[in-house]
Amino acid sequence: MARTVLKALGCGLAAVLATLLMGIWHRAVVTLGPLDAFPLGLVLGLLGVFGWAVAARALAGGAGAFAAAVGAFVASQAAALPGPGGDLLIQGDVTGFAWAIAAPVAAMAASFLPRSWFRRLSRGDR
Repeated sequence: MARTVLKALGCGLAAVLATLLMGIWHRAVVTLGPLDAFPLGLVLGLLGVFGWAVAARALAGGAGAFAAAVGAFVASQAAALPGPGGDLLIQGDVTGFAWAIAAPVAAMAASFLPRSWFRRLSRGDR
């Protein structure tokens, strides 16, 4: 039990760091054909947060997925607060609101993946 809790706490901390690091690039845009500003940074950041949440679920089960979702929520909301100099990592525009809402949702989505994808294999199944 204590081992699972420690794994979940570690997964939550990793999710906080991953969300903060990927949130730095959420405003990166590229031009793709007729689209003037495709939000590539937002898409890649959300995929990264989802990947961390899936890894957390694989390592610590449901507790890890929960910790990853809470960590992503805390990180995205903390980055929206003004820093000591008044700087904001997440600004109050469409991209900022999309990151602040979609990052925790992407982390929470790992909880809804089938349990069979995360079952432990016995020595005979390998």
